[in-house]
Amino acid sequence: MMRTIRKEHGNGGKQTYELIDGLFKPIFGSEILKSADDSTIFSLNDMKVGISTDSFVVKPYFFKGGDIGKLAVCGTVNDLAVAGLEPKYITVSFIIEEGFSMDDLERITMSIKKYADLARVEVVAGDTKVVEKGAADGIFINTTGLGVARDTKKMPSISKIKSNQVVVVSGDIGRHGACIYSHNEDLGFEDKIESDCGLLSDVISELMQEVDVAYMKDLTRGGLATALNEIVQKSGFDIKVEEEKIPVADEVKALCDILGLDSYYLACEGRFVAIVNRDEKEKAIEILRKYNGFACEIGTVEESREKRVYLSTTFGGTRILDMLYYEMLPRIC
Repeated sequence: MMRTIRKEHGNGGKQTYELIDGLFKPIFGSEILKSADDSTIFSLNDMKVGISTDSFVVKPYFFKGGDIGKLAVCGTVNDLAVAGLEPKYITVSFIIEEGFSMDDLERITMSIKKYADLARVEVVAGDTKVVEKGAADGIFINTTGLGVARDTKKMPSISKIKSNQVVVVSGDIGRHGACIYSHNEDLGFEDKIESDCGLLSDVISELMQEVDVAYMKDLTRGGLATALNEIVQKSGFDIKVEEEKIPVADEVKALCDILGLDSYYLACEGRFVAIVNRDEKEKAIEILRKYNGFACEIGTVEESREKRVYLSTTFGGTRILDMLYYEMLPRIC
């Protein structure tokens, strides 16, 4: 039977990781890739540097709170930032379908320039390909970013995670995914839900200056639940989060209720979780709330039973919060 790629392979959940672990990793066989982080860190001429690459295929290209250009810059810069790196340079490559609006391309390119400037990164290389009509869906963008270590002694690492540490989230979750859904469903939510798409480098820089952060992970495809599952699988600990503490905006909850979605799996593009020591959690939350008033503690790291994420529900029970398995919306970013 012929093996084929399905949409679920692009949702950032279990099928994506099965594809990576079952096909890409065995073929490439790189020791560096074994870290399985969004940014790869290595030594170069006695410097700690990192690289991250990503492709962006979101539809619609323009949405409330952003566009594919802003998303491309923020996505790559944020991957570098949560790894403890100071973003410095990015490359930008376009795959454009014949017939795409030149005005829209100019608007997207101006957005890339705007957010690269805000992130204090320089666009240093790029590539453009045009394919015949029907061979792509408008425009796809790939960005690769390079960053340098902010402070080699304070670099976040999965090995720094310990039992009884606290999990904090930088703001309310699920906004980006809900925003894209609102544009793809005729429900009248288009102007009500703004994407959380934004740069994290400044808040992370301040956080790392004041707090010894064990580990950070930005919440993208697969949302909060998938990000936490990645952490427990790599760290060997359990994480227990409390439903009543996880911040979700009312308009996001309303859309989830209508469509039967789970906000824990909705993508974010301007949020991250940080794992910090218990005695530093108040300072961490104080810093995060300068940038987003919804930042808060949501759970704790615990000795592992099965390397699982557990959710304490508002009804007094506990359920496993697994990695995303079914298809929600793969073209979320």
